[in-house]
Amino acid sequence: MKVKPLGKRILLKKLEDKAKTSPGGIVLPDSAKSEKVVLGQVLEVGSDEEIEVKKNDQVLVQSFSCSEIEIDGEKLLIVKSTDVLAVVKNK
Repeated sequence: MKVKPLGKRILLKKLEDKAKTSPGGIVLPDSAKSEKVVLGQVLEVGSDEEIEVKKNDQVLVQSFSCSEIEIDGEKLLIVKSTDVLAVVKNK
């Protein structure tokens, strides 16, 4: 199924955080994480011409501003473009 967000919304795939252990080597359960910011990859952008991100960009968004949906067994996020905090650039 193909999903195209409308207006100023962005469809994201949440990227998993690889760091599941503390610096001391203790394994952290999911309940111990306080995810205030989510890293995601842009899959689709809405039809608004003012959206500054594009497909395949990695972005940071606040976790409470996301709406989680499930499409074809995959969990995706929809967020307003104004809730994007930053674009992450890999060196």
